[in-house]
Amino acid sequence: VLYNYSRCEPVPLLRNITSLSADFTDYRWELLPVFLESCPNLKSLSLGFSKSRGEQPESISLGPHCFLQRLEYVEIVKPMGDDEAEMGLVSYFLKNSTILKKLTLFLFPERKNEESLFLRELLTIPRLSSSCQVVVSDYRF
Repeated sequence: VLYNYSRCEPVPLLRNITSLSADFTDYRWELLPVFLESCPNLKSLSLGFSKSRGEQPESISLGPHCFLQRLEYVEIVKPMGDDEAEMGLVSYFLKNSTILKKLTLFLFPERKNEESLFLRELLTIPRLSSSCQVVVSDYRF
């Protein structure tokens, strides 16, 4: 639905949405910021990802700088399995959510060990919300 709106017409303003759960069956998530801008009262967001074999991720289309002023909770419940794409998505939320309280990221167990470059890089991402807690948990199949 989002893809069709972005190509043909603007996404309508969805003021009443405060909680949203979305599953992406491919890497068409690059327009997610466009959709989030149309949900100005969104407080809680849960995202899951699965990709087709051989499909490569798109980068998030940041466009004009948009702050997510009401977003408090983000969960990435199904990992992408692509460090660069996942880091870009996490970075987007941490850098643009003014009052984010908690970002929960579920990872495959082999990516969660203490020597993980992914986790070390995750700690270096600047956060717009000084009270944001980042929680990393094992993905449950």
